[in-house]
Amino acid sequence: MSYKRGRRLEYEVRDLFASRGWLVVRAAGSKPVDLVCIKGGQAVLVECKYNDRPSHEELEKLSEVSRVSGAKVLLAVRPKYGRLRILDPWTREEYALL
Repeated sequence: MSYKRGRRLEYEVRDLFASRGWLVVRAAGSKPVDLVCIKGGQAVLVECKYNDRPSHEELEKLSEVSRVSGAKVLLAVRPKYGRLRILDPWTREEYALL
């Protein structure tokens, strides 16, 4: 995936969270996640992917980030022919942005 395409997805997800009142910070270099979203004392860390099936290594990395930070980690995915979805990376349940 090209850098521009990935950045465009990150901006789309950033704008989605911001439109619902979240303060969103884009992480430089996508380390360890792409976006940090904060609202009402709650922090959510978001990894953006075009592939909706992250590798085992990616899931391990997200699990470690969640454990260390105490924040919920979400996966924002846009399949090739699908709509943008915000998911729990392990259960695949959609996350409702409040």
